[in-house]
Amino acid sequence: MNLDRYNLTSFQSLRRILLSVLTVFVLIKLIFSLIGTFDRPQIQGKFELYQTNLVLVASEWQPTDDLEGLGALQTSIIGADFLKSATQQYQTARASDVLAIEKLNHSLADSQAIATDEQNKLSIKLQTDLINQTISAAQLEIDKIDLRIGILQAATKQPEQAIKTWQQVIANSHQSTSKNVAASLINIWGQPAGINQNTAPQIEAEINSNFDGWFRDRVQSQLYTDLGDKTELANLHQTEQVKSKNALIKLAANTIPRVVIGLSGLGLIIFFTIRLIIRIIQRQQNQSISAIILDKIDIPWSSPWDWEIVWQVFMLGFFFVGQFLLPIVFGAFVTPGTLTMRGQGLYVFTSYALMSSLAIGVLYLSIKSYFPLPPDWFKFNWKSNWLLWGIGGYLVATPIVIFVSIINEKIWQGQGGSNPLLQIVLEGKDAIALLLFFLTAAVAAPLFEEFLFRGFLLPSLTRYVPVWAAIVISGLLFGIAHLSLSEIVPLTTLGIILGIVYVRTRNLLAPMLLHSLWNSSTLVSLYILGSGN
Repeated sequence: MNLDRYNLTSFQSLRRILLSVLTVFVLIKLIFSLIGTFDRPQIQGKFELYQTNLVLVASEWQPTDDLEGLGALQTSIIGADFLKSATQQYQTARASDVLAIEKLNHSLADSQAIATDEQNKLSIKLQTDLINQTISAAQLEIDKIDLRIGILQAATKQPEQAIKTWQQVIANSHQSTSKNVAASLINIWGQPAGINQNTAPQIEAEINSNFDGWFRDRVQSQLYTDLGDKTELANLHQTEQVKSKNALIKLAANTIPRVVIGLSGLGLIIFFTIRLIIRIIQRQQNQSISAIILDKIDIPWSSPWDWEIVWQVFMLGFFFVGQFLLPIVFGAFVTPGTLTMRGQGLYVFTSYALMSSLAIGVLYLSIKSYFPLPPDWFKFNWKSNWLLWGIGGYLVATPIVIFVSIINEKIWQGQGGSNPLLQIVLEGKDAIALLLFFLTAAVAAPLFEEFLFRGFLLPSLTRYVPVWAAIVISGLLFGIAHLSLSEIVPLTTLGIILGIVYVRTRNLLAPMLLHSLWNSSTLVSLYILGSGN
């Protein structure tokens, strides 16, 4: 008996030592991963520019008499001063890139200052090369933005200011392509007499390879005007009308549902707030305000395991597998950056499915000895009102997370990184790849993450802290686990709402539905904007 107790104690001590070492490695990796996103741009900047480009294309549509209703829709969606808004949006994007370059230059100086021995110098050189590549990419992006700002200025009857903008590109750019394009734009708007049938083909080739959408159409329109080519102008206008109408439809498909969802969510928030105030006013003398606010979300779970099991599941099953094991295994066979769009889709789906399976396997083995579990653990009740809670939670979450995201964006000023999957979806064109991304984000992620964070972590925490604290802690870990500094606060907010929905329903189907709706709406919005550019 004593021997059994000794063996058990030795095993527990060894497990704690191994988990402690593993925790140190995981925390180091986690901290460096989060720090690595500090200077990376957010997807929100790209998202807004894509929407701006779509607005510009839609602004060119001239509705016929039988489509006057769509004309009113066009005005309400694009706004009266869309050119000014677009210019401001591009200037904001430019300022964000300038700020990123300043931060990168500081990092570059700091890296070079700490180089000591030869091995350290080699590591610093690799880091320096990567920073320089990032700076060059950001400078090229600034060139592209400046070229477009000039076109917007020309479209608002400011050709002199546009020419000054392009002259600055010629003076400041390190890219010969940017200089050549800027010179061509100056010729088109400032020196049209120098353009003829011999020089026009080369200029038009430059336009087609460096611009798209509204910007390409505006430059081509000015070029054909300079040449006096009425036939090409007429063909351009006809093509432009088709594209503009399609862009307006896409904008409507992207904007109207978001507005309806946001207003519906705001209405639900107001309704529940008023109802809560009425309950507080009508409360009995022996009722406290906190008891009314926390009604039905203050009942803890009966957790049969202690904190060590939670520690083991997350350190070994989630972070170690996701941050160390799988990247090493997959990295030995494939480099994601070299894959095609379809290959990246398959890679993301396969790696996520494998990570989820291994993490669930660790969870199962960790709690197997505690079976059978109490009836309110990992509950899936198809006959309850989970649909109402999932949809209602999604409606309420939308305005709240959007509000938090707006404040968060002001703080981060376009930096702090984003989920790289969002960028791939925004620019993706392959249908199979997009389907794989959708299955990963809208099906696999809600199932796995809700099972782990809400189904296991949140109830386990109620053994040590109040339910409301367990909701906040599990939400915070949910935000951190996405490894993007700028997304921690918005995702923590979403995680808290997911936790509240789960605590109120005691049914994993409700937060899974909410999570799936959130991810699906984001992906659909990105796809609509990406397909319109």
